[in-house]
Amino acid sequence: MKSVNSLLGLMMAATSLASAEVDPVRAADRTRLDQQETRMLESLRDVAAPVATSVVEVRVWRKRVGYGVVVAPGKVVAKLSEVINSSRNLSCRTDQGNWLAASLVGVYREMDLAILQVEGLRAGPLALSPVGDRPLGSFLALVRPDGQAASMGIVSVLPRSLRESDRAYLGVWMDAEHKGPGVKIQRVEPGTGAAKAGLRTGDIIRGMNGDETDGNFELSTALQRVVPGQTIALNYLRAGERKVVRVTLGRRRVPDRIPRSRMDAMNALGGHRLSQVRENFQNVIQTDMQIQPEDCGAPVVDLSGRPVGIAIARAGRIKTFVIPAATLADLLATEAEIPVVKELSLREDGAVRMEDVQREEPGVEDPLDTMRRHMQDMRRLMEELERRER
Repeated sequence: MKSVNSLLGLMMAATSLASAEVDPVRAADRTRLDQQETRMLESLRDVAAPVATSVVEVRVWRKRVGYGVVVAPGKVVAKLSEVINSSRNLSCRTDQGNWLAASLVGVYREMDLAILQVEGLRAGPLALSPVGDRPLGSFLALVRPDGQAASMGIVSVLPRSLRESDRAYLGVWMDAEHKGPGVKIQRVEPGTGAAKAGLRTGDIIRGMNGDETDGNFELSTALQRVVPGQTIALNYLRAGERKVVRVTLGRRRVPDRIPRSRMDAMNALGGHRLSQVRENFQNVIQTDMQIQPEDCGAPVVDLSGRPVGIAIARAGRIKTFVIPAATLADLLATEAEIPVVKELSLREDGAVRMEDVQREEPGVEDPLDTMRRHMQDMRRLMEELERRER
């Protein structure tokens, strides 16, 4: 296995060159960047190979729609929204190149996960032992069945809930013009936890629960990891005097300052394709890995080859979500829902809301099955006519 130092050197060189993407990139630079990316991914083969034996391709009519991870004998977990509309035409391809029939047997709607039963699957399950939160900036890699790393990136946001109902609300407006360390409060919303705790305009928040906070992004990220009703300790400065206050958080009640439609337009710059379901996950790690939607379902490992989780959505230009291994293990310990076969409707921005995914209704037949049944009837009719003519 190549040394981590050599790998990190390649990463930093490619990152430096990749920054040129803000300007037109010359063909020679693009070729050099592609070559460095290939070398980096090849350097991760020894890290990826042990995990790859538990990864399969998930296909609909022999077209790959994602990857899947073996989680139990004969069972694979995959991204639900990629298989739901063709759940009767599924197959999985192993690292040995074998095609195996698959069927949808379970659903975890809130995390957009499907459980597939794969006939004749002999691959061993992936170990989902919790590895703890990887620090911000930790390198991660996406693993394919062939033992190759398909993509790599870093942890950009620690695990948090993306559900609006789960987001805690402090009740302050942050001063975006503040140049010094910490977060300067521009305004305190009346009736919120911040107001009840006595925070004022001009106070500078320097830490939360014992961790230093140097800027607005760090505080926002920290708040995304706590839930409404939780009490936190804030360190802050008032007129140069350091103070500590305990604040009980409420529920987020203000809309995002940037409209979702504008965010989706920004994310789509450069022609990036996003996953249909890419929001409202209960607990995910955010990374800057640039993957394709059909790469979802693959395991993500750290530089020691330990499974960190599985990729669940490409959600933005530099935003990919990963379900942590511990969260996945806890989820699989619960009973899955009845398989889903109803067609999904798209929002105006092209996304599918997970709450639109419904349970299977008795008597609903897949359109492809209906067409196939009619074709079989026509074939039998033609055979009967030919028999009579003879």
